[in-house]
Amino acid sequence: MVPRAMVKVSVIVPVFDPGARIDRCIESLLGQSLSAAEYEVVFVDDGSTDGTGERLEELAAQYAHVTTVRIPNSGWPGRPRNVGIDTARGEFVYFVDHDDWIGPEALERLYATAIADDADIVIGKVVGHDKAVPRSLFRENVHDLGLRAAPFNLLTPHKLFRRALLVEHGIRFPEGRRRLEDHMMVVPAYFKARRMAILADYPCYHWVNWTQGANASYAAPDPADYYADVREVLDIVDAHTEPGEFRDTLYGRWYRGKLLGRLGRNAFVGRPEEHRRRVLDEVATLIDERFPPRLDAALVHNFRLRAALARRRDYDGLVALAELERDLRASARIRSYRGDGTWMTLELECWLRDEEHAPLSFARRDGRILWLAPEPLRAALRPEELDVTDELGNGRMQLLLSRAGDETDWLVPAEPRLDVPEAPDGEPVRPAIAATARIAPTIGAAGRPLEPGDYELRAIIWIAGFSAHSLTRRGKGTFGLTVTPEGRVYRAGAVPEPPPAPTPRQRLGRLVRRTRGPRAARAAR
Repeated sequence: MVPRAMVKVSVIVPVFDPGARIDRCIESLLGQSLSAAEYEVVFVDDGSTDGTGERLEELAAQYAHVTTVRIPNSGWPGRPRNVGIDTARGEFVYFVDHDDWIGPEALERLYATAIADDADIVIGKVVGHDKAVPRSLFRENVHDLGLRAAPFNLLTPHKLFRRALLVEHGIRFPEGRRRLEDHMMVVPAYFKARRMAILADYPCYHWVNWTQGANASYAAPDPADYYADVREVLDIVDAHTEPGEFRDTLYGRWYRGKLLGRLGRNAFVGRPEEHRRRVLDEVATLIDERFPPRLDAALVHNFRLRAALARRRDYDGLVALAELERDLRASARIRSYRGDGTWMTLELECWLRDEEHAPLSFARRDGRILWLAPEPLRAALRPEELDVTDELGNGRMQLLLSRAGDETDWLVPAEPRLDVPEAPDGEPVRPAIAATARIAPTIGAAGRPLEPGDYELRAIIWIAGFSAHSLTRRGKGTFGLTVTPEGRVYRAGAVPEPPPAPTPRQRLGRLVRRTRGPRAARAAR
């Protein structure tokens, strides 16, 4: 067992019937660059029935820095995580789920960041494998992060926490079957932390979306139970804030993500009708209780439409809107590119369309710009709800660079601008986002060099809140990049051939020139 004073990080892993899905997790935890004398792994088996408990006990007998604790089944991650906190001996704790994995230098880099920044919480870059991750959060490393800039848009527990912070303030996970148990732990920790940091330039945590049955919290929750838990999280926010702008800003996170987010795209229309109607009823009731209409002003246009339809309890209107958003596609074209290998500048044009390539259209009318919503959705919306004049200026784009076969992506700095063509009143127009992006391979990975290899470029675009993503294209094909071992960037398939090796006569001439001067070199030739 590692002496207490030497343990820098305790990794806590709640486990239940993972089968082979735990293999990569174990491999990544045992393969850390941090010395085995400086960290420990605490597996807490929550009554597994597939032989995993016995396997983890054998692992603990083999490795001095591995501990396995077996407890009766609690049915949810909260209890095993709390047992892990009580068992941990490290200065910091890091929570990893049994079907995820971490980068080989994750613990070393997270700990170094915590010490350098004197941070109570460090949020390392999360890579989503079929999981939505707020990529803008990992644009660059951030130091001395305070509460008002805390990343309330990422409330998973996969972060480095100073153990004294949790012990001093009694911060624990709720136990039993509780949705949002991670919010109920992370939100109080954010409020109590002295300072935080973001480690953006290294992919620390790989968060995987497994198929149904892979973990305890995958199945669609009962709407009444789920929104009771949302209320509890909002109560925590209320307990730590006064009424006003900051509380409204925090409320917006759950309003967008857990209420209105459940009324859009496949999150809504991908569920059976009976479930959708129950979700709408619970969401509309909670909106009436806790989210006054003034909060709608901070929403993007499509979310304001969801809010308006939800407040009216317009089920058919929400279905029509969700189906439209689900079927949106993006087009992203590289209009030009230039560079000398040490950098590359791209000019892009991006727009939204449907599956039949018909663009998302708008029209000018009496000095205003209106969304030309299709029927039957248009009939469900009021005339003023189609006005996007003040919203179109907020169009934006993210350009993502990812190496072939690797879901880790990096944000490319870009300067987007929305162009709305001039046209007579009533004539449909297609807004487009034009952007200038610049790639510098020596700093392209959030300030670190990009690794050599082939890369694809993907654009995510937002127009009036509506969004879709697409690989970038030029001509009839996709537009990719190659980063060479020398740290230079070129269009894929267009890497210059290296110069031919010098002939023996040329090498002799160069040697003579260096040692005896140009005249002797000419004589040698």
